Amino acid sequence: MKNILVIGSINIDLAIQVDHMPKTGETLKGWGLTANAGGKGANQAAAMAKLGAPVRMLGAVGRDSYGAQLRAALDACGVDCASVSAIQDLPTGLALITVCRGDNCIIIESGANAAVLPEMIHQNASLLDWADLVVLQLEIPLETVVYAAKAAKEAQASVILNPAPAYRTLPEELFCNVDLLIPNEHEASLLLDGRPVSEKNAQEAARELHEKFHSSIIITLGSKGCVYCDGRTSLYQPAAAVTAVDTTAAGDSFIGGLCCAIAADTPIKDAIRYATAVSSVTVTRRGAIPSLPIKAEADAAYGMLSQ
Repeated sequence: MKNILVIGSINIDLAIQVDHMPKTGETLKGWGLTANAGGKGANQAAAMAKLGAPVRMLGAVGRDSYGAQLRAALDACGVDCASVSAIQDLPTGLALITVCRGDNCIIIESGANAAVLPEMIHQNASLLDWADLVVLQLEIPLETVVYAAKAAKEAQASVILNPAPAYRTLPEELFCNVDLLIPNEHEASLLLDGRPVSEKNAQEAARELHEKFHSSIIITLGSKGCVYCDGRTSLYQPAAAVTAVDTTAAGDSFIGGLCCAIAADTPIKDAIRYATAVSSVTVTRRGAIPSLPIKAEADAAYGMLSQ
């Protein structure tokens, strides 16, 4: 299997359950508070490692108890954390997650993730030489993502970008170094100048994004599945029929499953189906990293989805 480097965020997730999302000025009683490892970068790296891929993580945590907890959680999943820095003067990144009937809203404090600067990528250039796939998101400084994508391409790695959280504008120099772009429908809408993207027009939107950025495109649609376009092939993959209890890390687990399959040279149609199976397990459990399936669970879900 090919080597995967994830460059991105590492957060502690503080999640609480509510019976409805709060309105402005409203105080709610919640329950089930948890503090778990998370962050888009960490979630994706953990998903890949739990599925058996060789994964290294490049990022930063604070020199605090949350930072130690996060490194231990990633180590336990099988992620190589040798290049995760502990920053003295910044706290570990934190996400406040409100969960209601399987849906969520999230507020993020960047903390030590803000210290993942281009200099850190340059200092760890040997990781780019090691990697066959480099996976990026947008919870670290944008200048770092742009620099890392360019450096990865120069090192002849394939670059996969999850443009989340959504930015209204992103520099063109980023996209010229991206091989596979994976937005959800909201992120895809912003990349198409605010035009709405839904299940009905998602395949057309994917074609437009391919023409605009010249990369392969997957638009994830939550419970409606996903679409793919690379200029030659277009396809739609329905979601699995499961009862979601918490969608936290659903998209991250999809990307983890997809990258694992790509690293194993799986044809893209089957890779997307495998990613869909992985995320279908994740949403039936609470939390981020704790909800991610191991390989045997993902393989079983893939088998059911393929029937």
